[in-house]
Amino acid sequence: MFNLNENIIINKITTDSRKVEKGDVFIALKGEKFDGHDFLGEVKDKGAVCAVVSKFIPNVDIPQILVDDTLRAYKEIARYYRRRFDIPIVAITGSCGKTTTKEMIASVLSSRLNVHKTEKNFNNEIGLPMTILNLKSKHEASVVEMGMNHFGEIESLSYVALPKIAVITNIGTAHIENLGSRENILKAKMEITTYFNEENILVINSDDDMLSTVKTDKYKIIKFAINSDADYKAYDIIDLGQDGMEFKCNISGVERRFKVNLPGQHNIYNALSAIAVGDILGLQYEDIYNGILNFNPGSMRMNIVELKDDIKFIVDCYNANPDSMKAAIDVLNKFNGRRIAVLGDMFELGEFSKAMHKEVGNYLVDKCDVLIAIGEFAKEYYNEAMGKIECYYFINKEEALDFIKNFIKRDDVVLFKASRGMKLEYISDSLIEQRK
Repeated sequence: MFNLNENIIINKITTDSRKVEKGDVFIALKGEKFDGHDFLGEVKDKGAVCAVVSKFIPNVDIPQILVDDTLRAYKEIARYYRRRFDIPIVAITGSCGKTTTKEMIASVLSSRLNVHKTEKNFNNEIGLPMTILNLKSKHEASVVEMGMNHFGEIESLSYVALPKIAVITNIGTAHIENLGSRENILKAKMEITTYFNEENILVINSDDDMLSTVKTDKYKIIKFAINSDADYKAYDIIDLGQDGMEFKCNISGVERRFKVNLPGQHNIYNALSAIAVGDILGLQYEDIYNGILNFNPGSMRMNIVELKDDIKFIVDCYNANPDSMKAAIDVLNKFNGRRIAVLGDMFELGEFSKAMHKEVGNYLVDKCDVLIAIGEFAKEYYNEAMGKIECYYFINKEEALDFIKNFIKRDDVVLFKASRGMKLEYISDSLIEQRK
């Protein structure tokens, strides 16, 4: 049902009333804390030419298209728009490393192609359709990220994006609170292949014990690994410490060398997935090599900041789960100097929270010299490490910052990591500003 009396030309489609511009179509989504229908008067005043609604608002003089479910309509519009583009879309999911992998694949493809990609963390049922609707005729490939908390979400995102290639980085314990087991997490991540056929390709990390079990004859599987057999296998690895990692990998039977300018073995896995996607899409070795070499991880992701007095910060505050926490601790362990781990809570672990914080607390003991734990569940890091290394515990960021200001000294290397909700960058940013 709609009340349009004439054809209209639209500028763009948006769900955010704050960003509406003249000529836009506004889709009135309803969430837990807001209802887009409440803003129809505002978007009309800003120049919106139409609104998609699930209830007709009679006192607002704006054309309204009435649908049963505005979120479903939003996804259907995005799916229709996506099908207008005959370009490869690469979709990334996994328990950790999704965004870094997405950015590295985009960096590789950008060496040769005009690449569209997910910006920020727009990887859910609202963000992904918005990403798809930002596709332009100039784009030659797209790299999108898919996140999830529950069964059905990845399937819904795949319905919209219809990826040609999917990459699953790993199956860890992120979101285990909702899914209950790693087996269920694998099942949820595999929804990315729901609309696959023999023309599609799934790229997986075969060193992951869960992903190594994946088998099918419905589509092609390409594997990357360090320790197991794979189509793209890293070997002759050279650890350059804070300067990154070098390794060799065969492409079409030819031995090639690559360098990642980021520390940590986990970044080799990210690079291998990018090598695989680049090779699948026909890029030359030089393009793939340069795309990996020039990769920048983005804000708050394994950023190494060098300060006066030879103090180094490893700022990795974007998010955290047990697997990514251990990977970051491994990076800290590579540095010389007093190694200080400033660690906050990991969220969305549910009934597993206490055990998994204990596990990380035990893991860090041999890999750092000082632990500064912040938050409710972070007390478990402290309990596990206390008496084995130098430990401090704070319930909030403000108390921790006051302590750390006077605690760090020349030659220290400090890791900052926690789940996004902890906003641990409050501490690192304050200390960086203080020591400029």
